[in-house]
Amino acid sequence: MIGGATGRFALGDFLTRWGPFARHDLSGSDSETLGLEGLLQMASAENAARWNGHSFAYTDPRGHIRLRTAIAARHDSLIAEHILCCCGAQEAVYCVLQALLGGQNPVRDQHALLLLPIYQPSELALRRLCAVTGVALQEADGWQPDIECIEAAIRPETRLILMNYPNSPTGASLDPQRLDALVNLCRRHGLWLINDEIYRQTEIVQPFGRAPMLADRYERGVSINGLSKGFGLPGLRVGWIACCDRALLQRALTVKSSLSSCIAASSEILAEIALDAEPRIMATQREIALANLHYLKTLLPGLTDLLELDHPQNLAFLSCQYRGGDSAASFAIRLVLDTGVFVLPTVLWQSSLAPVEHERIRLGLGYRRCGAALEELAGALHASRTAA
Repeated sequence: MIGGATGRFALGDFLTRWGPFARHDLSGSDSETLGLEGLLQMASAENAARWNGHSFAYTDPRGHIRLRTAIAARHDSLIAEHILCCCGAQEAVYCVLQALLGGQNPVRDQHALLLLPIYQPSELALRRLCAVTGVALQEADGWQPDIECIEAAIRPETRLILMNYPNSPTGASLDPQRLDALVNLCRRHGLWLINDEIYRQTEIVQPFGRAPMLADRYERGVSINGLSKGFGLPGLRVGWIACCDRALLQRALTVKSSLSSCIAASSEILAEIALDAEPRIMATQREIALANLHYLKTLLPGLTDLLELDHPQNLAFLSCQYRGGDSAASFAIRLVLDTGVFVLPTVLWQSSLAPVEHERIRLGLGYRRCGAALEELAGALHASRTAA
């Protein structure tokens, strides 16, 4: 069975099973990876000196004060004490969930809401801690949170809502007005609201505007982010929790202490260099992705009966409606075996908690190599039509 209803990490299993056949990889949702030499060329004189002279000693478990200050500066209302650095964004999600739900009450006495689709490890981590109700995002509503459905699912024992905006695999951005309504709902019920914002750097601002980072908007709001996706630095393993509630951050730090003592000293300095150079890095990453998006649009005229592109909302990837005679999952497997083009069917984000629309594929746009892969994809679609 392909999908997330089995309790396994379906996306990871799919990558392991079919990734070795890939010659043209469109499965990623990150950006062009930066190398050490290129990143150091962006360093200030001070940070270059710090890099050349740094040791490999333990660092502050919360993250170096300079790094936390740089992260807080990206927010409207936070300071360094509102930031906890982690070894990647997924560790940050885990620490927050454990801090809010772990070891305090029996599982049966706690409940959470999960907006679907979402990265499956986040779902699995939450389901190990409490009862969970899934609320599926709907294409007809632009993949926005349905406030009425969410409110109807709240119970007396509900503690939190977990979501992912900008969303993967749909690419949807969060409407600021819908965020306001969701925050007001959470405030009325005393709920924590956690948002995985890892795709924020590659967001395409929509006509309805751009939602603020959640930690700037709500006193019980938690923003999760990191350098893996938009910055093209997954190997640094730098993520963070942003929240104005210092007591929660302290509990999350206690959880983190059982996972990782601290971020590597080298990663901290390189992360600060990247944050200082964010405008320059993002300009390059967006240029690459926009070129790939434009090229894809030139390749697909006349193929909309097989593959219909959604309105682009994120430059990391694009969601497409698959209209072939087989399932999107079967198409993805056949595609990589026959042509080496590797795409992800969105059935990999399926959940037993709520039905998620899954006859789609996700196409990565973030790498320079994607252009050649997109050309191979278009050729495969033409060949598929001819064979039919």
